[in-house]
Amino acid sequence: MPIYEFVCDACGERFEELVHVGTEATACRACGAEGARRVMSAQAALPRLTKTPGEARRQERKNASLQARSKQRFGESVRRMRPNRPPRGGGS
Repeated sequence: MPIYEFVCDACGERFEELVHVGTEATACRACGAEGARRVMSAQAALPRLTKTPGEARRQERKNASLQARSKQRFGESVRRMRPNRPPRGGGS
């Protein structure tokens, strides 16, 4: 059963009602008058499941920046925990 939107010509009330498919009129909830007519309502916006190429590139840059900052903070915390240990790598 779908939810349709109705408007009452007698009192002007606008409301939604769960009714059988194809119902064109129903009783008004506010005043009880018969013949509240079904009106067209705006459709719900579709969820965005995919990103545009520009949005994808922005997200990738954001992720890379976040990863670089996380890696830097991790390295700093390791150096603080072990201050006397020489840095790793091919140093002399």
